[in-house]
Amino acid sequence: MNFKIIFVIFIISITILFPSQYTFASSAEPILITLSSSMDQVIFDGKWTFPTEWKSSSANEYSYDDGMKIILRSAHQDDFLYFFVDAVNDLTLNKGMDKATICIDGENNKNKISDYNDFCFSTTLGNKQGIVFQGGSINAITGNFQKISNPEKFVGLSSVSDDNDRYSKTPHPSYEFKIPIDLIQRSDNYGFYLSVYDANSNTFYTWPYESQRENLLKIPSPSNWGDIISPDKSLPELNLPLIILMISILTIIIVQTKAQIFIKQL
Repeated sequence: MNFKIIFVIFIISITILFPSQYTFASSAEPILITLSSSMDQVIFDGKWTFPTEWKSSSANEYSYDDGMKIILRSAHQDDFLYFFVDAVNDLTLNKGMDKATICIDGENNKNKISDYNDFCFSTTLGNKQGIVFQGGSINAITGNFQKISNPEKFVGLSSVSDDNDRYSKTPHPSYEFKIPIDLIQRSDNYGFYLSVYDANSNTFYTWPYESQRENLLKIPSPSNWGDIISPDKSLPELNLPLIILMISILTIIIVQTKAQIFIKQL
């Protein structure tokens, strides 16, 4: 067998056995979430409480045409995902009305209609405990989501920022979330959606940008969510059958190459 043919077979085998790990449906760049060792020190009061509180989390900044700026900080530690949402330019404080919502698709299957592995976590300004929604409902008015009992150790709350806020000293709404990974299942690639509602202007600020929200009742389809890459799980490990197959292919290539060299020397 020609060496080039063997090499092509090898490349095809690699492609089949190890397809690209991440597939992204949204045009938005995926969010890279940070593995942190200090999230257990966060004081959940709905704001950036002390200077280093959220410092070891990843930061994403989103700007909008009307001048609004939203900061998303995200991190992972042990059995929880942590999120801090800062509505930096929302200077009208509408308690009980301004709202942040984070949605996560545990399987990231980009379904048009939400299913049971799609969850949304929401809280309003001044609220000391958020609420949780799960997909799979028959209620199309809500985007097929329904409210469920809050899982154990879930935290979702909001407050008005103070001088410790890293992005602005002017008071504005900020939101904190602590989400149990067992609820959404462990993965290194989640579907992700962020919505921040400014009640004063009746405006939704979303990520991805193109996944606009129509109203407070309806959650957009998971097919339009973006992606967040989590360090929960490293690249899939090679199992024994695959290792044997790869060794066999490499052995054939080496033997074939040496045989061709030997024949040419005769």
